[in-house]
Amino acid sequence: MKVIGRDSSPPFGDGLTESGIKPLYADDFLRTLAPMSGVQKITSKRSVQTYLVAVGLIIMGLALCALSVAAWFQGVEPLWSVILFGLLGLYMVALGVDEGWLSGLEVSPTHLRIQSFGRWSEQALGEIEAVDGLRDILGGGILLVLMSSSGQATRVPLRRYANAGPLAEALLDALWLKNRHLVLMPRLARRLGHPPFGIFAARKSGR
Repeated sequence: MKVIGRDSSPPFGDGLTESGIKPLYADDFLRTLAPMSGVQKITSKRSVQTYLVAVGLIIMGLALCALSVAAWFQGVEPLWSVILFGLLGLYMVALGVDEGWLSGLEVSPTHLRIQSFGRWSEQALGEIEAVDGLRDILGGGILLVLMSSSGQATRVPLRRYANAGPLAEALLDALWLKNRHLVLMPRLARRLGHPPFGIFAARKSGR
């Protein structure tokens, strides 16, 4: 193992050099990188676009509910289709409320917390082996897909948050600190690049 310093052999036992100072090994140095900038965690911040998407979903859901009620009183058949569209409208209203006011993300070097419909859930980062990036059809933002060693996939919607870019980079930094062999799918790597990004871990030299 390479030692950062003048003397690579600790002849005095317990890892001490002649000066009585324990040498700093490369792995020890890497472990000191998080959080290298003093950033403890990054929390999502809603933007104007976040609220526009939310209000748009609510309006479309209410319009669909209104059409379903009108079709009900007009005796449109089959009746189950009217009920189905009415429920779809209610679901869109609920999604709009969640999008604008009840959702959120919190990323730190040790954990990822996802808020949905006002409830927080925590995702372990140590088992994640690969990350992919998809287009979020609902919100129009980036959707990160975390793939674990057990074959499970966790979707992390970045929505239209004002700090969606830093959130994605912070999450990739945290995952990279947990697994230096983290695999980024080509389309995500082309868009964001490869960690570390300098949020929870120092950038690589030459970047």
